Amino acid sequence: MEVTFTVRKWDEKPVDITKKDFPINIAHVEYEIDGELKGVAFVEYLLCYLETNVNDGHLSTSKISGYLHFEGSYKGKQGTFTAIEQGIFDKGNLDSPGTIIKTTGDLEGLKGSYNYKFTGQTSKLILDFQL
Repeated sequence: MEVTFTVRKWDEKPVDITKKDFPINIAHVEYEIDGELKGVAFVEYLLCYLETNVNDGHLSTSKISGYLHFEGSYKGKQGTFTAIEQGIFDKGNLDSPGTIIKTTGDLEGLKGSYNYKFTGQTSKLILDFQL
């Protein structure tokens, strides 16, 4: 199943600005998700830059680790879930699958994973959920 999402916030900064060659950034991110999964996801990413493009950050390459916390509904059932993500962003392509590790509310017992898919200007999550 596919749902769409938009980036509401992307606040990225170096973990330690005093270490010039330390290539780790932290990003505080919010996604608005729409479809059978509907709500807001709050994400904390650590990004380790392997290659950087100062003129266009989308052409950079970084390893990614993060946690996504979703608040909203899935197929009309309210609750939250937390997922762990790990992968790579490589020159505009994101391969960072997520796996659900904790659930609450009516989403208690939700299991599964997701991945990102970009088609033109549309950002999608491909869900593989079981409730």
